[in-house]
Amino acid sequence: MMIEIWKQRVKRHQKKMMKYLKYIFNDHFVIVCLFLVGAMGYAYSNYLKTITVYDVKGQIVGTVIFTVVLSVGKLATLIQPADAVFMLPKETAMEDYFNQAKWRSLWLPSFVSVVAVAVLMPLLVAMAGFAFSDMLYFVPMLIILKETELNAQVLNLKIKEPKEWIKIRLVLFGIYFIVSSVALFISPLAGLLLAAVVSISYRFLLNRKNDTLIYQWEKILKGESNRMKRIYQFINLFTDIPALKSSVKRRAYLDIFLKKIKKTNSNVFYYLYARAFLRSTEYSGLYIRLTAIAMLLSSLGNSFILSIFFIGVFLYLTGFQLLPLYFHFDDLSLTILYPIKQKDKLQSLKKLVLLLMIFEGLLITAVSAIHLSVIEVLILLVVSVGFNLGFCQFYLPIRINKMMKLQQ
Repeated sequence: MMIEIWKQRVKRHQKKMMKYLKYIFNDHFVIVCLFLVGAMGYAYSNYLKTITVYDVKGQIVGTVIFTVVLSVGKLATLIQPADAVFMLPKETAMEDYFNQAKWRSLWLPSFVSVVAVAVLMPLLVAMAGFAFSDMLYFVPMLIILKETELNAQVLNLKIKEPKEWIKIRLVLFGIYFIVSSVALFISPLAGLLLAAVVSISYRFLLNRKNDTLIYQWEKILKGESNRMKRIYQFINLFTDIPALKSSVKRRAYLDIFLKKIKKTNSNVFYYLYARAFLRSTEYSGLYIRLTAIAMLLSSLGNSFILSIFFIGVFLYLTGFQLLPLYFHFDDLSLTILYPIKQKDKLQSLKKLVLLLMIFEGLLITAVSAIHLSVIEVLILLVVSVGFNLGFCQFYLPIRINKMMKLQQ
């Protein structure tokens, strides 16, 4: 019975997620991702060519990456609020339900493990003398350890005290670090065998504890709610999600920027959009994250072409994600009563997006100046300003019109 309930929920969940995939994997996003992966692959390839001797840093980086990869992927229970009442009489049968949830939750981490090992192997081959065939040991090792991690997350559904779970998690990640170190510094086969020993030992030790505890339904519901919120926050970058409620903060210390906006009819929406951007974590948080990532990647690169690529990609992503601001106040009846022309609304968005993109472009250029000549920095500034003007003047109105048609 529980397995059938699980299958029905998985079907409904997949149907809901598939509805949003067409918005995520649109033509623009796919093209940008392809170029981004290509550019990073090109830079990675050039770096590998500079490696000529053994370097222990390769194994150290591999150990850290393997350990971090094991933190990817949470237990997807698909539990609903009503389950705390209606599933309570069937609590003993919920073991089968959560076991199914565990195996389904293993898919994504397994894929991430394969990709991580595939990307890391050229570095390990060049720096530490590993063979590409060692992937056949690393991948199963990570999957076995991740399955153990998900078993621990199932156990966590019954643990009442947060401190106890923190202790278990720290011990497990210490073990993961040791297993990864053995695989990279001693032998890949030894790492795989040790991972199997860890998995078997877990079943004997912690599974006994699992039988003596009961499910903490409030904790389960909160965990699943937080997991879905993170998924919706990602999807919300591409389309509006009714189920997602973004948080708003007063941030009175930022009012200094709003005071510079003239109180005129033409600036009504400019003021509203600026205030929404500063107060809503949905927009300001996204802008800060994209800018920080762009600055970090630009500082690590040492190529002028790569710098141009990064500034173009991240300025586009920033501008594209700020477009939903245009519809932010559509549900507010007072904005419909304002004696304001529709073109003023569009011009206000253009002005704000252009200002934010220019500021981001200046920050990225300033970081890129570390490894660029004066002429290259000037060219980068010209490219940045030109791209921003073109985006706001031509692409933004076209995209807004398409979004308006989709909403009709």
